[in-house]
Amino acid sequence: MTMLVDMATRKQRKREERYRHHGVDRPRSPQIDEKETRSASEEAPKGKSGRNTRSKAAPRARKPVAYPTLFRCLVRAPIFGLLWFVISRFFLGNSGNSVNADALQALLLTAAMFPLLFAADTVTYRLANRRGLAVAERPADGWIGWPSKR
Repeated sequence: MTMLVDMATRKQRKREERYRHHGVDRPRSPQIDEKETRSASEEAPKGKSGRNTRSKAAPRARKPVAYPTLFRCLVRAPIFGLLWFVISRFFLGNSGNSVNADALQALLLTAAMFPLLFAADTVTYRLANRRGLAVAERPADGWIGWPSKR
């Protein structure tokens, strides 16, 4: 009589090997984590006073990663442009550029920052989603993300 053994497929073995090799924890659901922290706090050793020696502080909740939207880029890129203007005008002012030249340079860099900020937000959102971290839901208007009046 042969006994059936639950063997992992090649894809599962490779995934486990990759997790071990890179030292990455597998994505887990928040419910499992909460259950484990609850059971760990119940089994915590007690000190001389009879109270648990472990801290009862709740695990710090992370803010969910925001969905990438153009509105967020429209807000953050001008801040970068203003900072660049101040830096180029007051800290790199030895080049003898006029105010108009520095403003034009800051404006061009601000325009270049729109797609770069959107790409960075998209990559961050996808990585967080793939790793099982908390991510914000997609807004009703999609990637535009214009705030609605409530």
